[in-house]
Amino acid sequence: MAFYTQKVKFDDLDTVLRLNKTKGLSLEAVLKNFFSEEIRQQIKESFAGLPPFTVAEALRLSNAEQRMAALGCFSPEAVAQQMAAELKAVLVDKKTVQKKQVRWDAQLKPYQYVFEDTYELYKISGEALNLPNAWYERPDVYYVKCQCPSTKRIYYIYVPMEVGQQKDALAAIAWTMRFDNQALTKEQYLHLMYAET
Repeated sequence: MAFYTQKVKFDDLDTVLRLNKTKGLSLEAVLKNFFSEEIRQQIKESFAGLPPFTVAEALRLSNAEQRMAALGCFSPEAVAQQMAAELKAVLVDKKTVQKKQVRWDAQLKPYQYVFEDTYELYKISGEALNLPNAWYERPDVYYVKCQCPSTKRIYYIYVPMEVGQQKDALAAIAWTMRFDNQALTKEQYLHLMYAET
């Protein structure tokens, strides 16, 4: 029998229930998605004892569609916290850049606003992820943490291994920016950043 969550098919009920628990859904909310009285009874008996899914488990799902559905159950902060704890994400580099912008007050008078942007580059060991590839290697995975200066939201953005191996948080964040479909270099990013300020 197949079970679905977020329009993605899973082969076992427990996985779907654990993912719903990870999303913070109550037993009552989960039961609304099932009509078979037999399945509903099974859910009532097992839901409380099932642990939520972990980020490590989500990353190890072999089906990409299932993996994305599972990761969608976590907030970005939860992903980062669990990756640091379970997968032993290591801070490779941290850089803080001071920026200046002209802003306007309530009387529409310009003033100079000074703030800092901090970028952090992390590495997760390929061994910890246990994701084999075609060559039986387990390459390390890198991501950069940054905060949007206007919304204050924190983002965790994947960067390729060759960028992460530079061990430079600014080079990593630069790679995430594009101009004419080409990734920016660190130098280009810094030039544009200071031109913006």
